[in-house]
Amino acid sequence: MDLQFEGGDLFVHPTAVVEPRAVVGAFTKVWLFSHVDNGAVVGENCSLGQNTYVAPDAIVGNACRLGNSVSIFGHVELQDFVFCAPYMVFTHIAFPRAAVNRHAVFKKTLVKTGTTFGANSTVVPDITVGMGTFLAAGSTLTKSTKDWSFMVGSPARHIGWVSAFGEKIPLPLSGEGEWRCDHTGDVYCLSGDNLTRLAGPTDILKYQHGAKLNRMAVL
Repeated sequence: MDLQFEGGDLFVHPTAVVEPRAVVGAFTKVWLFSHVDNGAVVGENCSLGQNTYVAPDAIVGNACRLGNSVSIFGHVELQDFVFCAPYMVFTHIAFPRAAVNRHAVFKKTLVKTGTTFGANSTVVPDITVGMGTFLAAGSTLTKSTKDWSFMVGSPARHIGWVSAFGEKIPLPLSGEGEWRCDHTGDVYCLSGDNLTRLAGPTDILKYQHGAKLNRMAVL
């Protein structure tokens, strides 16, 4: 089909399948043996690693990165700059049975901008993952999370905070405090048990549509 070539703004590997009614944005790369199904939406500047799958009614935002063998099932929505490490798993039925068809009762999972899911982690359905959440490798996320939360374990528990740049924030789980990121100029303000981010001079999580993305380099 027309999408399966390397052009000026899109690459789909010859072994990958992008169905006719799928939507794939500019500057996105779809790698070996991947499948973007009819009705799936994938934004700009994404990378879909080997053997990934995006289902009908699934949404992958802009600048997302899906590691090898990650599946984004129906009713899962990723906002921008979401990182899914290899072999992490989304589920979409709380109590599946092979003898029962529950397609009509799939639960929505919303993943907000800047979130990271570690390798071999699992995310259950019907939750909202707060902005910038960092789920550690091998963890199981069973509940909604606060923005910028660092979640570890199975079931995952909140043990700290992680910045948009990807560093632990030296603030307690609750109280009052402020921390500035030396890399981005972002300021994080703790009030009670909620952390808010004031973006620095150049917001690394503000997506610019229609242009090839240059990700921030670590020097």
